[in-house]
Amino acid sequence: MSNSKRKNVPAAGLAFAGMMIALVFVSNYISIPTAFSRLHVANAVCMLAGMLFGGVRGGIIAGLGSALFDLTFPAYVAESWITFINKGAMALACGVIVNDKGNTLSRPVISVIGSLTGAVLYIALYLLKSYVQIRWVTPVPADTLAAALVGKLSSAAINGLFAVVVAPLLYGALYPALKKAGLYNHLRD
Repeated sequence: MSNSKRKNVPAAGLAFAGMMIALVFVSNYISIPTAFSRLHVANAVCMLAGMLFGGVRGGIIAGLGSALFDLTFPAYVAESWITFINKGAMALACGVIVNDKGNTLSRPVISVIGSLTGAVLYIALYLLKSYVQIRWVTPVPADTLAAALVGKLSSAAINGLFAVVVAPLLYGALYPALKKAGLYNHLRD
């Protein structure tokens, strides 16, 4: 590979990563408020980052895009570091599974398994954060704790289900197109 081509690969990878961070950021704005949370497309886009960029890079991209979104809303600023960890972990888990070189399952099947794993991990982390918050940070009466967590679980489950359906569909459309155009290798480490 010539020197000029080697210099373009990191630049292209950085440009794709920046575009994906922006896409994660913007996807957080596409939401429907509910009584307990928001129903949004961001989880699907975070998992898509893990699928396309691999676990570590996709996790960083998902975490950064989501944390940047939190920094634009005063109510979420204090939790932006938690969002970075939770969304990053979701994309990391999904990306590691989808991009496992030893995998023998078909790409559609492994992308569903990866996104399901990422969704379950995110729901568990979200409920842990919610429990800590409503138990010790902004306490609610003890008799309403379970109801509050059930409400958060229902919103998180709907977000998770949406992501498990949408992320593999997006990946199924983008992966072959990026591969055919010779761009997929720019996404990898």
